[in-house]
Amino acid sequence: MGNILGEPAVRVDAVAKVTGAAPYAADEVIVGMAHAALTTSTVARGRITEIDVRAAEAVPGVRLVLTHRNLGEEIGEGRFLVPVYGGQFQSSFNPLASDEIRYFGQIVAVTVAESPEIAEYAASLIEIRYAAEPAVIALQDTETAAVIDLVGVEAGDAAKELARADVVLDEEYETSVNHHNPIELFNVTATWTGGALEVRVPSQWVTGERYALSSVLGLSEEDVRVISPYVGGGFGCKGATLWHTVFTAEAARRLGGTVKLFVSRRQMFTIGAFRPQSRHRLRLGATEDGRFTAYDHEVLTQSSRTDVVALPGTDNTARLYAFPAIRTKESTVQTDTNTPGFMRGPLEFPELFALESGIDELAVKLGIDPVELRLRNEPDKEPVNGLPYSSRSLVECYRRGAELFGWSERDPAIGSMRGPAGELVGWGCASASYPVFEGSVCDCRITVDSAGRAVVEVAAQEIGTGTYTTLGQIGAAAIGLEVTAVSVSLGDSDLPRGLATAASSTVATIGSAVHVAGRKIRERILALAAAHLPGDLTIEGGIVRAANGARVSVAELVAAEPGGVLSLESRYTPPNLTPEMVKTTLEESTFNITGPIGPDHVTFSYGANFAEVRIDPITRRVRLGRMVGVFGVGKVINPRVTRSMLMGGMIWAAGHALMEKTILDRGKARFVNTDLAGYHMATSADIGEVIVETVEERDDLVNVLGAKGGVGEMGIVGMPAAIANAVHHATGIRVRRVPILVDDLV
Repeated sequence: MGNILGEPAVRVDAVAKVTGAAPYAADEVIVGMAHAALTTSTVARGRITEIDVRAAEAVPGVRLVLTHRNLGEEIGEGRFLVPVYGGQFQSSFNPLASDEIRYFGQIVAVTVAESPEIAEYAASLIEIRYAAEPAVIALQDTETAAVIDLVGVEAGDAAKELARADVVLDEEYETSVNHHNPIELFNVTATWTGGALEVRVPSQWVTGERYALSSVLGLSEEDVRVISPYVGGGFGCKGATLWHTVFTAEAARRLGGTVKLFVSRRQMFTIGAFRPQSRHRLRLGATEDGRFTAYDHEVLTQSSRTDVVALPGTDNTARLYAFPAIRTKESTVQTDTNTPGFMRGPLEFPELFALESGIDELAVKLGIDPVELRLRNEPDKEPVNGLPYSSRSLVECYRRGAELFGWSERDPAIGSMRGPAGELVGWGCASASYPVFEGSVCDCRITVDSAGRAVVEVAAQEIGTGTYTTLGQIGAAAIGLEVTAVSVSLGDSDLPRGLATAASSTVATIGSAVHVAGRKIRERILALAAAHLPGDLTIEGGIVRAANGARVSVAELVAAEPGGVLSLESRYTPPNLTPEMVKTTLEESTFNITGPIGPDHVTFSYGANFAEVRIDPITRRVRLGRMVGVFGVGKVINPRVTRSMLMGGMIWAAGHALMEKTILDRGKARFVNTDLAGYHMATSADIGEVIVETVEERDDLVNVLGAKGGVGEMGIVGMPAAIANAVHHATGIRVRRVPILVDDLV
């Protein structure tokens, strides 16, 4: 088992992806299908006073125009996903339920025609008049808005400890609005046949999507099938059901056929979720020798007028260091936007940017090396409840990262380091931390055939994280087969119940489900072999062996079974799920997760980030020199996949730190740079050397595999602060918001 788990196997779908053979949702072409186009609002708040669709309906080839006037009352609000994971919808607000406008870019009409060109042209002919009202989109404009308090963490008396601390840091930090922008656009292909609905859609949660569509359309779950074999990037924006999917399905039902919708890049900025803007007041107290005495962190984020979004990241940061006294307060205000949602490391990146920037500032005040300051405050137990960590390798990550980076050569004096062309060189570091979650109830079916090959089936998703490969490795190890003898079937709601691909819970929960099912079918194979071989038996590489050297193949044993197959379906229930969580998972497809705080331990993944920036002394243009990341994520199932995911996160973090920002038009309450020309993301030309390692970490408490997860998020959550700290080291200018632009450094 150990030889398979930990093997850097090449992704089984690699060739299919790079040659275009891998099927994505939008690749489905059905003869005679119709095409849909969206019309979206041009005001951020108010009501539609007039909507004239006659010109659109008169265009030859137009088959249907849906608006709030003819959608029907039977399609109402959706069950909101955030904050208690109780539903499946990204927002509870149905944008075609009435004439109300709650955000710029809201869907106000869906036009269906014989071709996409006709649909888009006809959609442009719809005339709409609005009664607009004042609207706000930025936190800066919500000073008079009601603040909604969320959750906080308290331990000890932070105010008292701050008052008597030798050194106090008291600063404010800010992160901007960001949008996911996956390569694959939102798209839907919906087919209505004989009372049944089939939907092909890029989804991070096919079972949740099925339940959402069935409930809002008044169908049984058995009459809805959702197919999503591959997802071309999601990062959270495809994790919940979006309303354009519902409208496309309803159009297919009314027309009795197939309707396909492509959402434009600009429309993706408003009809889906985004990372909300955040503002932080951080206060840190410390002794003269660099021991933390208090941590006080107030966070304000934005929600929509519709839903209260709770993304409380200080649950994570409060447990990162040995803080004797802690007070955190998280709040939100409602703005005129679509509902914000999950975006890779949604709870962790903003709070860690503030904390890790603040610790660097404190290190400068104290005259202590930033790495050393963090190591001096390594806890022996988590500071909130006094629980032990299931495992914790932050110190090892820092030591290895510092060695790889050459941190000992750092001159601490501001602006003292120069590159060969005279550029200012800065070095910075920051910690990464991510809570370990397990998802809810997960089913798995494994079938072994007479050739000794196994198929693992589960309604999970492949969003670019190598799920086909890693689940195949887990299944092969559990059963005792070669990796090449195991294939994996995903992305279909008709398969055994799976989970959302979210919160890095895929390996922890779905992997555990595959492992448990694999061990059960292994025991059945051994029971069959006991009739042929004596004594204790083992399986390896598809061969059952006895201690005396006798052997029989799995293929021979299965071939003798009725039908020549051996099949087993099992259910995995994480141990910390309550009966109520199990019930809602099975009956309502609720996304329940547990962790990281258990009854007797806490479980987090950790990492150390190091960054080098090179800044032109005249133009102040910032270029990345190097990034080094070392992470402790428990058992690594596939080092090749893990390294790629961590590296991708680090590269995205560089974009967050230096260029990625959704620009807000505060006057019109709208997003401005809604395309890939204006929304800047890091490309290969922007990134220097990237070094990624993981430390060996054993965790027997986290799950049956010992895999802690967080791989999808760990690369992104801490690196922006490391880059900001490096910019300060190079220039002496402390920028307390991201992205850091040339304007901030001139």
